[in-house]
Amino acid sequence: MRFLMVMGVVMMSAGAAYAQPGNEKDQYYLYLVGDAGEPSVSSVPYRATIQSQLANNPQVPSAIVFLGDNVYPKGLEETDHRYRKVGEQILKDQIAITGGKSEVYFVPGNHDWKKGKRNGLQQLGYQQAFIDSLLDQRIHFLPQNGCPGPVEVALSDQMTLVMMDSQWWLHPWEKPDEESSACETKTKPEVLDAIEDILQRNRGKQVVIAGHHPIYTYGEHGGVFTLKDHIFPLTAANKGLYLPLPLIGSIYPIYRKVFGNIQDSVHPVYRDFGSALEEIVKQYPGTIYAAGHEHALEYISKDSVHYIVSGSGSKATPVQQKGYAKFVQSSLGFVRVAVTSYNKVRIEYFVEDNAGPAYTQSFSIPEKPQEENRPIVAEGFVTAKASSQYQATESKKKWMGANYREVWAQEIKAPIFNFQSPGGELKIVQKGGGMQTLSLRLEDSTGKQYTLRSIEKYPEKAIPEAFRETIAKDVVQDQISAAHPYGALVVPHLADAAGIYHTNPKVVWLADDPRLGEYRKTFANRLMLLEERPHGEAKDMDFFGNADDIKSTFKVIDKLAEDNDNYVDQQFVLRSRLFDLWIGDWDRHDDQWRWAELDKKGGKMYRPIPRDRDQVFFVNEGRIPKMASKKWALPKLQGFDYDLKWPAGFMYNARYFDRSFLTAPSEEDWIREARDLQKVLTDEAIENAINQWPKEIFDWHGEEIIKKLKVRREKLVEYGLNHYYFLARAVNVVGSNKHELFEVTYLDNGNLEVVVHKTKKDGQIDKEIYRRTFVHGITKEVRLYGLEGNDQFKFKGESGKRIKVRVITGKGDDSFFSTANHKPLLYAKPKGVDIEGPSKFKDRRSSDPSVNEYNRKEFKYNLLAPLVIANFNVDDGIFLGGGFLATTHGFRKDPFKARHLFLGSYAINTSSFNFMYQGRYTGLIRKWNGELDLDVKSPNFVNNFFGWGNESVFDKSIDDDPALGLDHAIEFYRLRFKEWSLSMNLERRIGSNGFLKFGPTLQIVELERSDGNRLVKDYEATLSEAILEKTKNFAGVSYSWGIDNRNSPIFTTRGLYFEQSSRWMNNLESSNSFGSYNASLSLYQSFKLPAKVTFAFRASGGLNEGKYELYQAQMLSGKTELRGFRKTRFYGDSRLVLNNEVRIKLGDIRSYLLPASIGINGFYDVGRVWYKDENGIDPTATTGQSSVWHKGFGGGIWLTPFNMAVVSVEAAHSVEGTLGYFRLGFLF
Repeated sequence: MRFLMVMGVVMMSAGAAYAQPGNEKDQYYLYLVGDAGEPSVSSVPYRATIQSQLANNPQVPSAIVFLGDNVYPKGLEETDHRYRKVGEQILKDQIAITGGKSEVYFVPGNHDWKKGKRNGLQQLGYQQAFIDSLLDQRIHFLPQNGCPGPVEVALSDQMTLVMMDSQWWLHPWEKPDEESSACETKTKPEVLDAIEDILQRNRGKQVVIAGHHPIYTYGEHGGVFTLKDHIFPLTAANKGLYLPLPLIGSIYPIYRKVFGNIQDSVHPVYRDFGSALEEIVKQYPGTIYAAGHEHALEYISKDSVHYIVSGSGSKATPVQQKGYAKFVQSSLGFVRVAVTSYNKVRIEYFVEDNAGPAYTQSFSIPEKPQEENRPIVAEGFVTAKASSQYQATESKKKWMGANYREVWAQEIKAPIFNFQSPGGELKIVQKGGGMQTLSLRLEDSTGKQYTLRSIEKYPEKAIPEAFRETIAKDVVQDQISAAHPYGALVVPHLADAAGIYHTNPKVVWLADDPRLGEYRKTFANRLMLLEERPHGEAKDMDFFGNADDIKSTFKVIDKLAEDNDNYVDQQFVLRSRLFDLWIGDWDRHDDQWRWAELDKKGGKMYRPIPRDRDQVFFVNEGRIPKMASKKWALPKLQGFDYDLKWPAGFMYNARYFDRSFLTAPSEEDWIREARDLQKVLTDEAIENAINQWPKEIFDWHGEEIIKKLKVRREKLVEYGLNHYYFLARAVNVVGSNKHELFEVTYLDNGNLEVVVHKTKKDGQIDKEIYRRTFVHGITKEVRLYGLEGNDQFKFKGESGKRIKVRVITGKGDDSFFSTANHKPLLYAKPKGVDIEGPSKFKDRRSSDPSVNEYNRKEFKYNLLAPLVIANFNVDDGIFLGGGFLATTHGFRKDPFKARHLFLGSYAINTSSFNFMYQGRYTGLIRKWNGELDLDVKSPNFVNNFFGWGNESVFDKSIDDDPALGLDHAIEFYRLRFKEWSLSMNLERRIGSNGFLKFGPTLQIVELERSDGNRLVKDYEATLSEAILEKTKNFAGVSYSWGIDNRNSPIFTTRGLYFEQSSRWMNNLESSNSFGSYNASLSLYQSFKLPAKVTFAFRASGGLNEGKYELYQAQMLSGKTELRGFRKTRFYGDSRLVLNNEVRIKLGDIRSYLLPASIGINGFYDVGRVWYKDENGIDPTATTGQSSVWHKGFGGGIWLTPFNMAVVSVEAAHSVEGTLGYFRLGFLF
């Protein structure tokens, strides 16, 4: 009897068939399991509970979401890693929890991003690829490609699941970029807008937002630690290591609680994420935000929002019930969200192997607010203008351009949009993305989609936040007038003549129609462009190539890698891109294209479909815009004119697109395609297209645009070849994840022939899939990427000249064979390629996982930019000067191949100049970077010399002595000199934040003999040999190492900087030598983002030993260390200085011209030098041993213009008076 009673309780609990009023039934189950990435997930007790619940409720559909940290410790490794199989099994064990009865969703966590370290995005891709490879339609990895999301899934009529990648917000390393990523949302504001759009559309439904990082938590990530953590801290690393370390053990818990690392909720970046998301969800009562991260179970309620933490999928750690928490438990377990037929929700917490819920929270889904009832707008026409904000005076037109201002202000007649299409009534699917355009996505009953895009542009979100309330916003908004508001309307007619694909936009008036629903306030009463959205099947659309399907650029890239039977029609791409060049459409990045997928024998062919023709006929007419379009600034904005100076710069936004899809066409192909376009783009075709504009629009610029098109057509071969030569310098030839044979032949004339064949599994040739002959003198480098599969690389031929070839074999059983007289560079894993015969090559094999990486976004433009500099200090006065920065790029040279900085400046007061060259060379010798620094100070460069010792005197009344002939006391202490210094270092990064550098150094110095009395002359008189007007040469070596984890080197609010350096120098004219040893530690801490108060501390010091010259001493300077004192104030054998500073942000200056944050700082500096003369004493101290510490204190005001730089003004007081400082940046 007892057994039956127990079984009855278990069955009731497992089935969750709780007594419910009337006929209320459970309609959907959503299971939430977080941090299940340990191997132990295969045997966790709660597996049986979930499976029992599903078995006893087969009629209730369900889904399970794994909330991140799906594989410990660093996500799923690459395929040949020793822990790969373990990681795969962990994922399979999670999938098996529901017994194949539920939809399965994986959301990324920080551990899946390689524990938040470098190459995290690449590591995340391995997990996504594995889950996708399972080819199970019920198993999903979302969001994909490292995108932030949100991804919306309608689980049922009552419940919507929204998944986001919260690690994207916190990840400090590579992640999808804003310009050309596959992500629907690319910036934080866009992500938040998308989440709010989903919540708005789903009012009346239960929305569950699933991410990894909780907004509220009361475990370790929330700063909660146990007494054991304080007393026995080593148990965190080893559970059995109970070594008591009181006080010392508290350092780490206190740090995590007060400061936190980036994975803790107290950290400013994390807090910024949480507060931004909370600000949105609290406006939608009843929303559930579910997360893992904390290895515990928590239910937290605030502002009618339900915060779930379910992070104990495979491990449990302590948690406390505090704050807003209603329930917490440190046990393995999961959460189930049940929605009932009565629109009610139960949040249930299950732990260990207990069948019943440990905690339940019930509530009703808030009802959807009633919408205002208005009649549907009737059909008809409206007279309206695109915009009235671009009118300008003649002066403004001269500086900012006449542009198309009159066209924007011209009224036209537009039909009222009636939400109808050939496929029936159009329904709004969602609000569109885009940085400058308001858009809506619509769909008809047949599944065809359309887009409504505002003609007016709103560039505010495309402007960095610091510039949004400034003149920059108005300038960017004003330059919208440089784009023709109706340019897109004539493109279909030109495209038809050219024989390329296109959309068919038309202008409509979007009235205040109730069918806009929640979007009425934002979208009503606007001129819009309505066009077909390239999407899905398009067999009845010849303007989309009668495509069998339509794909995004990023899907096409995946398809090309997936199978070498899939290919891009590169001639069609070439024709489309020449057309872009002709019509002046500069904004053609990856996401501005869709692709027609056409079924071909054995595979798919892809042809590009351009969309969003907003920048057609964009002009550049004002003095300021023309300056901005220089090569060193924004050459893509050269504009649509009768001539184009630099086509390659104009095509900047498509730099990745062109290098991916124009790898096969030869110079002859470019000429042939351009000439064919010249033939078909006849005068008649051009005139007919432009005359499609309404007369009132055509009358403004129609004839001018026709003339420009005709002139540009005649130059199309010239423009095309300019871009061809630019692209041909370095070309990537990319294989697939199947098998290929790359045959490379060095030809007698120095050219290089590359042929790629598809091969069968046995290595036999199937068919040719790529052929191109690269011309020596045009192409400098060819890179062959095998990707995956079993690839063969064969080289032959002899030539006197050569084109550099790199072979990146990729993964698989690859082979390399060469009889050529030139050596290609071979990149592979040490055992990843079979070297056949006596093949010669330059060995670049490495066990580094990135050795096989193919990065289609590696290319960067070289840069040559002018610079202007200005500076001031009390000793030198004003410095004015300039120079230039030259940056070049190369294969796997990040952030550059070489950077050359040349600067020269002149001090007006002292007639001295300073020249500096700084060269930086990435990967100069494998992983070692090169540094070359030259610094020239001449003539009359000024330091000060007050004598040796810690208590040297600055006699401010010395100028009272007429015999000395001094205008100012400081002149007596001036030390003028010439100096040349040269250093060459090898530098290497260590881990994420460390560095090490070493190399030779050279110093040439001559102290000048000034007219009049100077202390240095008196000092020279005490020496056995002269030191003035005597050139001395020194040579030696130096090294330094350090750690830099500052959040910003310009405006640091958190982090640490440590550097220790040493150098050993020999006097080349004597046997004298010395060593100098220096170290500096800087700490920064603030508690909010954006930072309001930052505490900064620096300790620095140094020590000399041996025989060194005056100018090589350890100096304590008011300019760089001890504020309140003069430059190079104290000279000694060693020094130590402590800088303490607090920086307080007062607020933001919303200046139209110069927005900035403004703040104040207060500081207290203390320092001293130690010195011993030949008698072993400090002669400046009365006792022979100084115990004085010099102190300076003061404060200042600082500004951060555009949050891009720091300008500070300080006043510092010491016993020697008060001095002012003006500097770019803080002291440290």
